Amino acid sequence: MSDPAPTFTADTLEKRSLGEHIAAHLQELLLDGRLKPGDTLPSQRELAQQYGTSVAAVREAISILSASGVLDARPGRGTVILPVTQQAPSINLWLGAVHDEAEAHAFLDTRQALEHYTIARAARHATPEQHADLLSHLHRMRDAQGEPEAFIQADLALHMAIAQAAGNPVVLRLLRAIHMPLANLLRAISTDLMHAGRFPALYTTHEQIIHGIIRRDPHAATQAFDHMLDQTTEGGTLERALGHPERPDPPLGPPFLEDLHWNLTRLIGPMADILIPEAASELGLDPDALTRTHLPRYLGNLARQLPDGKQAEWAALSGLLEKRYG
Repeated sequence: MSDPAPTFTADTLEKRSLGEHIAAHLQELLLDGRLKPGDTLPSQRELAQQYGTSVAAVREAISILSASGVLDARPGRGTVILPVTQQAPSINLWLGAVHDEAEAHAFLDTRQALEHYTIARAARHATPEQHADLLSHLHRMRDAQGEPEAFIQADLALHMAIAQAAGNPVVLRLLRAIHMPLANLLRAISTDLMHAGRFPALYTTHEQIIHGIIRRDPHAATQAFDHMLDQTTEGGTLERALGHPERPDPPLGPPFLEDLHWNLTRLIGPMADILIPEAASELGLDPDALTRTHLPRYLGNLARQLPDGKQAEWAALSGLLEKRYG
């Protein structure tokens, strides 16, 4: 006699309301650029007519998006899509919102793992037609210089084209899900990079990704992607995109200076007492004001003042210092 089937109580399945469907659709319009930060939505009555539903359902959708920080709805003013620096970067009814730096890094880490897979597969399997399509998307990015909204749309389309060339529809769907909460964050990052004059470097890394794929060199292509990811998070870019105040780097302080002085004195003797402040003065700083942001340039200044016979040993020492304090 077979064992009786296990019994359990099934919870009632929660269905999406009309308001949630409308909120999701409005979010899609924002993510693909048909709605933009600063736009004012039609009135609730007009939206209800457009969606063929009740004003109550539209009111629910606006409430959902307002609670997530995407919309600012005020009586007499209308419903405005907030600039990215004032809103929670995005909502997604499955993955949730990107609210802080830890969540942003979690999404970016997941994106990195998925895109390593798609880039490597595209490098091995993309057809000549898909190569041409990737170059077309790349040229759209180039033409979007100075236009953050156009750039982010071209950027997302390029990465989706890479995923399509990889030939795995499941990973493609996962990347779409990851990009939805990230889209506004990436938009804010792109804006920040463009205002800082860093668009050419960002575009160059995308060129390296695509050319690595076309050369069927997955290692070079994934390395370029990692470099691109570093560009979008270094120097306080991520914090500013999340609307957080920039936190200055603290000085490296006495532990670094003592370590530096001991190693440099062992290498060149008493001249270390002269070179340490001189290399800092080239940056317009006192040694005790050096931070990890200054470290690569500072160590490079020291290297230029050392005799040729000491360069190899200094390269090893400065590498250790940068690893320890950078």
